Amino acid sequence: MNLVTLIGRLTADPELKFFSSGTAISKGTIAIDRSYKKDNQTVTDFIPVEVWGKQAEYFSTCFQKGYLIAVSGSLHIDRYVDSDGNNRNFAKIVVHKLMRLNIPKGNGLDAGNGDGSSGNNSSDNSGGNAGDSGANTDAGGSVDASGADTSGTATGNSADTSGVDNGNSTLSNDPQANLTACIDDEEIPF
Repeated sequence: MNLVTLIGRLTADPELKFFSSGTAISKGTIAIDRSYKKDNQTVTDFIPVEVWGKQAEYFSTCFQKGYLIAVSGSLHIDRYVDSDGNNRNFAKIVVHKLMRLNIPKGNGLDAGNGDGSSGNNSSDNSGGNAGDSGANTDAGGSVDASGADTSGTATGNSADTSGVDNGNSTLSNDPQANLTACIDDEEIPF
C-alpha cells in the first residue's frame, strides 16, 4: 500500500497549468518541521506535491502561500537522466485528498468587512484547527494589501445572505462575490 498523509505549510502559491488535452495540474511545496533538531536548529523538509484534474483547479484557487494544509496521496519517484548524464530520482506526493486547516493572518483574506475587522463567519472546515484563534476559514471577498474591499460587493458578515447555502458558508447570488468563497473540501464531487 502506498499511502502518505502530511500536514505542513505551503511555501508558495500553487502553480496551475493545463495540458493540451485540457487536464489541469497544480504543483506546490509544503514545509514540514521534523520532530527532532540538529545542532539545536529545527530541520525542515520541503516536499513537492502535485494535484490533478478539477481538484488541481480548486487547489490553485483556494490555497495560498502560508496556509496550513493536510494532504493525503501516494509517493511517486520519478527517475530521469540530468544534463550531465547522471541518473536522478525526484520524490513527490501525488495528492488524492487535501484540506485547508487554517488561513494565516495578514494575507488579505482575513479582512472580511473592509474595515479591518475579521469577518469570520464561523465556517466549519471539517477538521480545521479550532484551537488556533488566528484561523479564519472564510474568504469573504477580494481585498487589496491595504485591506480595502476591491470587489465592488459586500464581504464578510455583511455579505448577501440570500444566496445558496453550500453547507460551509452562504454564497451570494452575485457570482463575482463568490470568486474567493471556496467550498468545504468534502463538498468536492471527486
